[in-house]
Amino acid sequence: MEHTTEKNKKIKKILIIIISILLAIIVALVSAFYILSHIGKKQFHKEDTHISNEAVKIEDDTTITYQGKEYVLNKNIVSTLVIGVDRENINQNLGAGNNGQADVIFVATVDTKTKKACIIPISRETLVDVNLYTADGKFAGTEKQQICLAYAYGTTPQKCSENVLTSTKRLLYGINISRYVAIELDGIEKLTNMVGGVPITCLEDIKLGNAQYTKGQNINLKGKLAINYIQHREWNGLNANDRRMQRQKQFLSALINQTGNAVMADFTKLGTFYTALSPYFSTSVSLAQITYLAKECLTINFGDSLNYKSIEGTLQQGEKWVEFIPNEDSVLQTVIDTFYIPKV
Repeated sequence: MEHTTEKNKKIKKILIIIISILLAIIVALVSAFYILSHIGKKQFHKEDTHISNEAVKIEDDTTITYQGKEYVLNKNIVSTLVIGVDRENINQNLGAGNNGQADVIFVATVDTKTKKACIIPISRETLVDVNLYTADGKFAGTEKQQICLAYAYGTTPQKCSENVLTSTKRLLYGINISRYVAIELDGIEKLTNMVGGVPITCLEDIKLGNAQYTKGQNINLKGKLAINYIQHREWNGLNANDRRMQRQKQFLSALINQTGNAVMADFTKLGTFYTALSPYFSTSVSLAQITYLAKECLTINFGDSLNYKSIEGTLQQGEKWVEFIPNEDSVLQTVIDTFYIPKV
């Protein structure tokens, strides 16, 4: 009897030790998660600065005055530049000036406090100062060009994307855009297939491949059809790219909804999507930032809550291509509405 009691005591001690170890591991993992999340938040904001424009008066580190009103820089905003690259195999270097174009460009922001998401679409035809580089990667000055061409001047996906990021910050008067994600069109095609297609209602009469679609027609966009829908642009007419951007906006919201629904139904698909798409994208978003976003934004239904903010401007026919000249007041107001909050 004493032997049995002693044996039970030893078993209890072993169980206590095992449970203590498991609890310690759980605490360590949870701590690591929140530490990574905290680091990720800091990384998003470590380069935060005010916009730079003569119409804006900087009062202090957090406050500006614009048109007689005071605004405070919103530290809950996290931002990422998303670039859709018009080429295959973005990791193959074709030489500076020949590495493709940024066919789709938009700034995505999330307010981690209000859980509101915003998209600032940027026309690929927007005229902005672009950094130029020689074939061997040496800086060769700047030139006013369509922003889509900024991607071409780089020898790696990172340098190409950073060049678009630089031009985008110039366009938005120096506001901090923390990170970028660049994805080639084959990656978008693959994702649409993985989520079973993207249902949309056609915005206009349009010919995609060998098929003709009419305005109001319901389509499930999969594979090349999805790429054709967001890429198609007639080569005549100043507003051809505007119509394409409306289709891209529609497609993006629908794709986010489809992807979000798939992940919420089966969380393991997040890893599946990431692994499958890895060969098709380049990003500067760190593990810490991904952890922070996962903690703050997992429950947001982005597709239904996206707020699109348009930059107004003037379209003109340049020597070779259509050019979009952004309106200064419109850019300023868009940036202030997105990255600032009125001071109470």
